[in-house]
Amino acid sequence: MQRTAFTPLALFLRPPRAEPPEPEPSPSAARADPLPLEYAEALGAARRFHAGLRDALEVAVAQCLRKISSDVIGREMQLAQADIAEIVKSALDSVPARDVLSIRANPRDLAALTAFGFELIGDAALRPGDVELALRTGTIDLTLAARLDTALALWNA
Repeated sequence: MQRTAFTPLALFLRPPRAEPPEPEPSPSAARADPLPLEYAEALGAARRFHAGLRDALEVAVAQCLRKISSDVIGREMQLAQADIAEIVKSALDSVPARDVLSIRANPRDLAALTAFGFELIGDAALRPGDVELALRTGTIDLTLAARLDTALALWNA
C-alpha cells in the first residue's frame, strides 16, 4: 500500500461543499466500477475513526454531565441541606410500612427522622442527606449518588 501525505483531522471535520445533486442513473445504465482498493481502505478507516470518535464523545458527555450535576448539587447542598424527612417520606410512600425494618442515616440527620417511628441507626459512613431504608426484602438506597444516578438515567432514557 502506498502512503500518502498526512491529512489533518480538520479536513475530515470540515462540512462538505455544496455540489449540485448528481442525476439519478437510468435503470439501463451499467453498474459503476468498484472502488479501488486504496479508496475502500481509506473509506473503511474513516468509518472506523468516525465510530470511535462517536463512542468517545458519548462517554465524555456522560462523564461531563455527571461531573457538572454533582458540582451543581454540591453547591445547592451548601446553600440548603437536603430535606431528609421529605426524602424518606417519599420513599416510604412506595413501600408497605410493615416491610420497613430500620432507617440508616448520618447521625446528624437522625433527629429529623424520629417522627417516622422506625428503628433509627446512625451511620457515620453515610454523608449528611444520605439514607438507606432496610426492608424485609432488601434495601432502598437513597444516597445522593444513587439519586443522582437515577436522575441521569431518566435523562438519558
